[in-house]
Amino acid sequence: MGDDCATIAFMTRIALTTRNLGNDGAMFMGTKIDGIARISLRLAGVAVLLAGTGACTKSFEGEYSDPKAAEIVDDRWNETDARKTAEHMIQGMLEKPWLNAFKGSHNGQKPVVIVSDVANRTDEHIDVKQLTDYIQDELINSGKVRFVNKEQRQKILEEIGYQQSGAVNKSTAKKSGRAIGADYILTGSVSSSVHQMDGLKTVDYQTNLTLTNIETQEFEWSTKYEIKKRFKRSGAGF
Repeated sequence: MGDDCATIAFMTRIALTTRNLGNDGAMFMGTKIDGIARISLRLAGVAVLLAGTGACTKSFEGEYSDPKAAEIVDDRWNETDARKTAEHMIQGMLEKPWLNAFKGSHNGQKPVVIVSDVANRTDEHIDVKQLTDYIQDELINSGKVRFVNKEQRQKILEEIGYQQSGAVNKSTAKKSGRAIGADYILTGSVSSSVHQMDGLKTVDYQTNLTLTNIETQEFEWSTKYEIKKRFKRSGAGF
């Protein structure tokens, strides 16, 4: 692309130079100026044609890809890692005995769970908010637990305060003191270890999740999930 633009610019300069020579009525390399003038017009025409066909226009190509497809574009934690981790860990969590034990002692009611932001204990930047959101999605969409919106508590309290201010019809105004208390809090972290030798790099990510009974502070469930990536690169190092 850059070469095409340079060629067009060069041809245009020649056309302009020969046109000026033709106007002066001189001789150029043994050829009459009027002939060179005609050549300059042809060169100018070619330059305009090339420019019109987009030879000097920058191009961009792109396409959509499957958001659920596993892709490795570099040696760092990515969206695929977050999604796979959340799906695997929450599926396993909901199959463990704590869930049926709670329902058995609470007349079949579903437990109320809140999720704390996953902590990043690696040396790289990880979008832990994305991982936390995936975990929340898996819990909510399972239909096996109830979920309390921990992040929006302050905004919800402000809205209740507004509704109780007299600005809203009393028959539709929501009252404070009726929020559902959470039974469990889910906490977690992501850590990593990196090993490199002779152009080979291995990255191990380990995600830990722990479910704690808020009333008794007992650990009800805990697990780890590992993702191992191997990379081989020739030439420049990682």
